[in-house]
Amino acid sequence: MKKKFFIPMALVMSIMMAVPVFAQHIYIGDTETVISYDENGNKVITLIFDPAKTPDYMKPDSPNYWRKVEQERAQAEQGVDFMAQAEVIYTAQPENETLPQTIEPQFQPIPPLTEAPEVGTVLAEIQQENENGEMCFTKPYDGYSIGQCTWYARGRFQEIYGTELPFFGNARIWAEKAAQYPELRVINELDDVPEQAVAVYAPRTDMSLPGHVCFIEYVERDSNGKPQNIYYTDANGKYDTEKNAFTAGCDGMVVKESFDEFQGTKKLKLVGYILPR
Repeated sequence: MKKKFFIPMALVMSIMMAVPVFAQHIYIGDTETVISYDENGNKVITLIFDPAKTPDYMKPDSPNYWRKVEQERAQAEQGVDFMAQAEVIYTAQPENETLPQTIEPQFQPIPPLTEAPEVGTVLAEIQQENENGEMCFTKPYDGYSIGQCTWYARGRFQEIYGTELPFFGNARIWAEKAAQYPELRVINELDDVPEQAVAVYAPRTDMSLPGHVCFIEYVERDSNGKPQNIYYTDANGKYDTEKNAFTAGCDGMVVKESFDEFQGTKKLKLVGYILPR
């Protein structure tokens, strides 16, 4: 089947010259996405479509226009240039041509902090505003037991690494549970404090206590590498103003403690750290 052109040939030629020879073409519905690279090696994403069939998210007066803005923001965070061309061509897809498979972008773990976070700030994206202006929980934090320490630690682990912890239960058994999974690593040497890890606390004597977990964000060390100060975030912890419930601005708040303080309380003791392998 011959391709149909809906605009003058001069514009067709200019577009053909603008798209590099080595470019990936992905067809989704009536829109062609061309992924190429400029002379500086930056990725350029170009949308090609018939102006009469402009995607809804490309129309400024559309209620879904925010999707384009969100896409631009996401691309910018990954160092990708986003370019959309409305005055371009639409080509009919041959009936016997197989559409290329779309490839889901691979999750990129959030890199460790390069400096200590500000105490009292919330690093986690626990909630966001939806299209109706209402605050709702993001996917890592929309699970069960909202407001509990285990709820937050699971969510933060998934937010950082893109994977869910494969177990549930009281915090006091988390280190034992994690040791049963080959994709996880448990560090029991307490002086070897890793960043971006779940810290697990178990009861000292009263085993009826559920224990506690928090998420280590940053570690300050001395010249010999020994931990001095720990910056962590949690929920339902010692500084939570409303227990057993989600407290916006408090749950996920950065706390700074000396390593001695961080190792436990009168009732709880630090027993290990959980990391992905």
